[in-house]
Amino acid sequence: MMFQGRNHAGGGSPATRPLTLLLPALVALALAAPGVVLAQRPPELVDRIVAIVDEEAILQSDLDREIELYRMEKEYSGEAVTADAETVRREMLERLIESKLIIAAARQADMQVDDAAIQQSVDQKIEQFVEHFGSMENLVRELKRSGMTLGDYRNRMGSQLRDQQYLRLVVGKFIRPKVEVMENEVRQYYLDNLDQMPAEPDSLTIADIMIAVQPSLEVRQAVQSEVKKIQGVLADGRSFADVAREFSRGPNAKRGGIVGVVSPGDLFDANLDRAVFALKVGEVSEPVVSSRGVHLMRVDSVQGANRRAISQIFLPIEVTQTDVDNAKAAIEAAYRRVTSGEAFSLVAAEVSGDPASARNGGVLGTFRLEDLSTQFQEALQDVQVGQVTEPVLTPAGWYIFKLIERTEGHMYTYEELKPNLHQAVESQKIEEKLAEYVAELRTRFFIDKKTG
Repeated sequence: MMFQGRNHAGGGSPATRPLTLLLPALVALALAAPGVVLAQRPPELVDRIVAIVDEEAILQSDLDREIELYRMEKEYSGEAVTADAETVRREMLERLIESKLIIAAARQADMQVDDAAIQQSVDQKIEQFVEHFGSMENLVRELKRSGMTLGDYRNRMGSQLRDQQYLRLVVGKFIRPKVEVMENEVRQYYLDNLDQMPAEPDSLTIADIMIAVQPSLEVRQAVQSEVKKIQGVLADGRSFADVAREFSRGPNAKRGGIVGVVSPGDLFDANLDRAVFALKVGEVSEPVVSSRGVHLMRVDSVQGANRRAISQIFLPIEVTQTDVDNAKAAIEAAYRRVTSGEAFSLVAAEVSGDPASARNGGVLGTFRLEDLSTQFQEALQDVQVGQVTEPVLTPAGWYIFKLIERTEGHMYTYEELKPNLHQAVESQKIEEKLAEYVAELRTRFFIDKKTG
């Protein structure tokens, strides 16, 4: 949890004892032959203090490591760092300062953390990162790129987990006992946030006919040849990451093909989803053809039943306008047949390029409207049961849909959401009380933020 930053630099009481710290410096020393006078080099600053909290110094190196860990955690979870460098620096410094304040308050109350449990958690976290990056060697390389050693990471992660334990202890002793959630507050929260309350959307049972936009024979043969070459290199024992860097033409090639952590439905193509969640850790899929190209998928680690850290080698398949026009002509022919009275199921079984639905007369299944792509939602939004949409062009190809059944959605009631609402109100109150508590700690303990 990260608190909101404050603008003032310090506080404290007259009884607070000022602290003077000397920074370490490196002085160049050398052995010389007798009689040779060596020129002295000026001291070289290797670290500096960026803040002091209750006689505890926060060093520039601490702040740098906190920033790099923040970036690594974001990358690990598949999120992008959108804030500028100065904003990240300021927020990370405030996080370190407030962690020091929490620790000072906890120690003042004689609270103790479980160091053995912390080290065990650090080991588990390292194991997760090893699985995510494919090997300990890759993790060490990634840490080095961020200016850290494995020892640095252990120390900083241990500090973070220790801070979190202290925070839980402080919240449990000083904050949560003061928080009471009343029934009327939970109901009012629901009423005040009706526009943000989740709702069960419409669900649609649909059938489809799909005509893929096929690249030319020459393009397909060239890609197949490249795929066989890549598979041969992998079979010879080269690491997936190295092969991805050399051969992949996807946006993550320079990172060894690392995509990130995904859950079912996160990938843009159902075939990719099926391939990824059928693999074991370390396994590489057979070539998977999507609307964008050919993918060789690898599962780097399994994180629970429904989360996988994955990498890929990607080869795009280029299509021309002629390819698009040929597919359009085929889907328009299918559209004329079904709108002229032919059974949708028979036409789908005969011409559809979606094999999974074609076997069932085109029936795809039942979906929540919001789970469909934007293009599909727009095509189906106002369609009545039994009607067929006009052809729709998507990255996967041309589609026509038939709406078989529509079930109207509804907003979840207060009673259905009550447990979650209670937790939301309680969390909100804890956040507010914690912010007040930290503000009060700023007046109790000495804080000095350095400039420059």
